[in-house]
Amino acid sequence: MKRLLSLLFLFPALTFAQQTISLNGTWEFWVPVKTPKSTISVPHTYNVMPGLEDYAGEAWYSRTLPITSDMKGRQLRLHFNGVYHDATVYVNGKLVGEHLNAGYTPFSMDITSYVNPDIENVLEVKCDNSYTDENLPWRRKFDWSNDGGIYRSVSLHTSGRYSLRYVHVTPDIDLADSTAFARIDIRLFEQKVKRAIVALRIFENATGRLVCEGQHTLMADAEGIFSCQVDCGKVNLWHFDDPNLYTYEARIYDGKKLSDIKRESFGFRTFGIDGNHFVLNGEPVRLPGIEDMAGSNPNYGMAETEEYMAQSISMMKQLNCTFSRFHWAQDDYRLHLMDSLGMMTQEEISWWQGPNAKLTPSLQETARRQLTELIEAHYNHPCIWGWGMSNEVSGNQKDLLMMAEHARKLDSTRIIDAVCNHLWRELADDPSLCLDLPTWNEYIGTWHAKHRDQTAGFFDQVEQVLNGRPLVITEHGLCEPVFTGGDARRVDEMIFHTTEWRSHPYVAGYIYFCLQDYRTQMGEEGYGRDRIRRHGVCDKYLQPKASFDILRQIMSPVEVTKVKPAGQAENKGTLANLYDIDASNHDAEITIQVKKDIPTYTLRGYRIAYFDDENQLRHIDLPNLCPGDTFSFVLKNANSGFNFEILRKDGTSSLTY
Repeated sequence: MKRLLSLLFLFPALTFAQQTISLNGTWEFWVPVKTPKSTISVPHTYNVMPGLEDYAGEAWYSRTLPITSDMKGRQLRLHFNGVYHDATVYVNGKLVGEHLNAGYTPFSMDITSYVNPDIENVLEVKCDNSYTDENLPWRRKFDWSNDGGIYRSVSLHTSGRYSLRYVHVTPDIDLADSTAFARIDIRLFEQKVKRAIVALRIFENATGRLVCEGQHTLMADAEGIFSCQVDCGKVNLWHFDDPNLYTYEARIYDGKKLSDIKRESFGFRTFGIDGNHFVLNGEPVRLPGIEDMAGSNPNYGMAETEEYMAQSISMMKQLNCTFSRFHWAQDDYRLHLMDSLGMMTQEEISWWQGPNAKLTPSLQETARRQLTELIEAHYNHPCIWGWGMSNEVSGNQKDLLMMAEHARKLDSTRIIDAVCNHLWRELADDPSLCLDLPTWNEYIGTWHAKHRDQTAGFFDQVEQVLNGRPLVITEHGLCEPVFTGGDARRVDEMIFHTTEWRSHPYVAGYIYFCLQDYRTQMGEEGYGRDRIRRHGVCDKYLQPKASFDILRQIMSPVEVTKVKPAGQAENKGTLANLYDIDASNHDAEITIQVKKDIPTYTLRGYRIAYFDDENQLRHIDLPNLCPGDTFSFVLKNANSGFNFEILRKDGTSSLTY
């Protein structure tokens, strides 16, 4: 993120053309009948407030809008990154519009005709988080918090007569020489416009290098989309170990007058399925990961600060997470963090466990609308590897195929799947088999089956229905208090199941569940805002448990296979004197090996860091190391504990010894 922020200073300020004003901060809040008006700070959820922890119903927010006289003649648009789950918006007492049954996707509303620069303009938002059979998630069939409110950021955007709704960048990469083109697809809020003059620039974030620029006169297609292709030359690919980012700047003109500007980061990378492998930038990989359940800290709920989001994503990186998923659409800032730190993830619409079999026509429309808003908003994030249609729903193949067809029209570049938990039992009838990627929430021995010793036999049966395709373990973990045993059992189950997954080459990756003990409206432990499921390798405040360090070691791509005093001969006399010891020799010889099951990927740009016995920081660059490779090196004048770290190219640690 720092690289992106520094890059933006290279662009000239163009406030006369457009302006985005944050509406975060002080608002008035009240719940009719239940609470009087109070002052709160948006982003905000009322379900962490005393007396409202379990409230499900209407609540109101209000503030004045910063409308100034120089906004006359401008287009004014409110942008909400998330209001759960219904939002009804009023300006100066007049209904502007509604955004219903889509609590996790962003939306915008044109308020140009509702404001008067000569008066105080009042914005009111009615929220509703009532459990309902018209929303996804449906009724109370979801295992996370029901936090209502304006829980993500809000802004006011001003522009000229033409305003940019989205700019999508689709890279086309020649992996032989890392040259690339990019297809640019642009949609305006003004749907009747058929001809657009657009200036485009692309910059490399790390260096500020101008990749390409040009002005284009474009005609809209039948869908109202303006498209062109630009030559980007040689690029640096985005990879979880080397997350190179670029930024586009798109300017649209009204004649010769600049009307609107949009900037966003993106990355050049390819990701897909080849046989029973994932392939990232042409390289077969097997990936480990973990899921982060946002909203789990009772101090914030779903209204997490940017600083707290950064803390949770940093914890995932410490765990060597390369691969993840989310049960619902996430805050855009969280995805920017994952772009910048190199963590691939899937986003899902929130159809979880119900209704089974078939959606009603109105819920089908809700699902399509949520998919449209999700993909439109988050298309450019290189961290997103796939779109999920449902989670733990049975017999819904017909709706899955309908939804997948809709998703592919919006984005033909990513994997489309459904997450399922009964693959071991339903086998060929499992819904996940009808889409791109078979999935399995594998809880054998905890939620499912009689005993974990049945796991290997179930894998043998599952392999028969994959038909040569890969499988992803999309969840596993130990859920307390339903299952007892504490962190000791959590570690034992973790080791048992990851060992099983690694033994099957068709298992392309796994996502451990989950990072933290998580808040949930169906939790069995605690009450109010502290109702949780004790499922994490951290507690609900992100404090690591002992299992955190075990999982970090399991998910590291490298392991230490030998540590010895450098140059010392073996002494086979006794175990305690395995090597002859020379007290004047402070050098240490270390041998490491790159894992070749899960994780499986090539290490590029890694290095060793250690403090010598004079407390001076030293580094040793490692060559590129392929899965299975071993490498030996010497820590010159090592510290007394032979302690060192293995660092990725970006300086983050993958292993501490």
